[in-house]
This record gives sequence, C-alpha cells and structure tokens, in this order.
Amino acid sequence: MTIFLRNPRSAGLAFAALLLGIFLYWYAWSASALTADEVDAYMAEMAARPAVFESDEDRAAMRRFLESDDGRSFYTINLYAFHERARYAPGVGPGGSGREAYDRFSAAMIPLLARRASHPIFGTNWLGGDGNWDRLVIVRYRSRRDIAEIYADPAFAEASVHKWAAIRENGRMLAQGLHIPEAFIPAVLLALLAGYFVRTALRFASQNRSGQWVNGGLARHIGGDGAEREGD
Repeated sequence: MTIFLRNPRSAGLAFAALLLGIFLYWYAWSASALTADEVDAYMAEMAARPAVFESDEDRAAMRRFLESDDGRSFYTINLYAFHERARYAPGVGPGGSGREAYDRFSAAMIPLLARRASHPIFGTNWLGGDGNWDRLVIVRYRSRRDIAEIYADPAFAEASVHKWAAIRENGRMLAQGLHIPEAFIPAVLLALLAGYFVRTALRFASQNRSGQWVNGGLARHIGGDGAEREGD
C-alpha cells in the first residue's frame, strides 16, 4: 500500500489493468460443452413454456444445436420481415405494428443478453435488394450454454409473445469467427476512467498524509506556546 501511495500513477494503471482483465475474462470466458443431461434439462425447461418456440421444428433445431455444443462463442445473423399489424392472440398484447411489437421483444432481450456477456453487434432497418426483409440484426452469444439459459428464462417466454406477434418471416444463419466487438471500447474507457479516479484519490491521500506529518513535526519543534525548542 505504501508503494502505491508513493506512486499514484502506478496504482491507477494497475487498477485499470485489473478491471479490464476481469471484464475480458468474463466476456470471453469459454464454457465447457453441454452434456447430454444438461441439454435434456434445458429443453425440459423450455418445453414448460410453450411461447418459447413457434413450432416443434424450431424446438428440434434447438436441441440439435445444443447437442453439438463446442463451448465457443458464436453469432446469429437474423433477417426479419414484420407483419403490418402485430398479430397477438385475442385479448393479449398492446397491439400496434409488427415493428413495434418486435421492439418490445428487443427491449426485454437486451438485459437477458447483457447478463450473459452477449449483445447485438450490428442492426439496421435498411436493406437493399428486393425489399423482402425489414430488419437485419447480428447478435454475439458467449456460448450455447448462455443461449440455453436465455431461452429457459421465464422472462424470455414472456417476451416471445411480442416476437411471434411481430414476425411474418424469419431467416437465420449461425457463424463462428474472430470479431472485435464494440463492447471492448466502453470497457477500455471505463477501465481508464476508473484508473484515473483511483490515481487522483491516492494522490490526495498521499498529500494529506504528508501534510499531517509536516504539521505534527512543526508542532513538536515549536511547542504549544510558540517558542522554539531544540530537538524533540
């Protein structure tokens, strides 16, 4: 601690490096591949919430995807075409356009993704070509274990009501590869900012400590009555 007080800059940089290291470990953590028992358990949780999947084919595709888990991160490239008006079941949902319904689903998804080091890396409502699609979204998932936990979360089932009311057609591709997510940018800035504040706080503490020593030394040397004394 004394070394850090004498050199606040080093303390700040060390703290920033530690914070960044913790974030990167959490963000890039590589999960162990799902076991057969774990896949069965996750699928059972999803089956208990019918709104999670639109069809049995979707449920079977998810099982195959989880069974081939390799523990690595992956990306989903999603194309969406929306209904002009959201198609909620009678008496369910607030209505509105298909796009608005999907935005409600997205708002619920963001915290579910963020808690598991997953996030969208690209999205656009502008697509060239024949105009069959209304939106493209690319999402980074830390692992298949994470997407399984998201799909098994009750909050996802609740949000899926908006998703199925919104989507007229959906195309999806899966990919693995190297990408430098934009999440690294705020992470680095946060680490640097935290390091700066730690450095400032330690510098203040060091100066305050030095000031107390000087004042104490003067008091012993001069004495309470203001007369100088020789020695201590």
